[in-house]
Amino acid sequence: MNSLVKLAVSSIAGLGLGVISAQMLIDGYGNFFSVNHGPWTSWPTAGTRSSNPYVRAHYLVHDRLPVSQFELNELEARVDDEGKQLDANCTYVVKGLMPKTRWWSLYTFAPDSNNRSILPKRAGIGSQQVFYQSDGSFSIKLSGEPQTGNWLIPAASHEFVIVLRHYNPSRSITNQFNFENLPSITKGKCR
Repeated sequence: MNSLVKLAVSSIAGLGLGVISAQMLIDGYGNFFSVNHGPWTSWPTAGTRSSNPYVRAHYLVHDRLPVSQFELNELEARVDDEGKQLDANCTYVVKGLMPKTRWWSLYTFAPDSNNRSILPKRAGIGSQQVFYQSDGSFSIKLSGEPQTGNWLIPAASHEFVIVLRHYNPSRSITNQFNFENLPSITKGKCR
């Protein structure tokens, strides 16, 4: 009887540790299959033959398909420039220049929700919708309250994720994962 209890406890503990470690790998913690560029995280093997089950699961968990890096480069930010979790009760400014790409988009989603039908209408914006500065830079405010200029509503009531997509990126991005001009994410006031 005592050995059955030990077996049951060790099986439950092993299963729990397995689920937790798999979830952490899928979310990109540990940088085993992801690459960090400041607050931005990318999965360079997504959409390639060398992609593994954790990278594929990272996309499929959120109803997305991993696409070839020559068609699309996707980066996610779950934290700001200071490394703090993004919070929908705060205002953030995503600002900077974009790497050479044919088109780009930026949108938000709630990591704990797979229901896309509840996304706010202003949860995403594309390169052709953004107002640019004279030097080619842009500034997008993310806030639950109306803002002037480029403005998005975070797609969550608490934690959220920012996704930046580069469509038809230049060879310098796809060959060397050269992400030197990624936008900054600066935290502003919180409610």
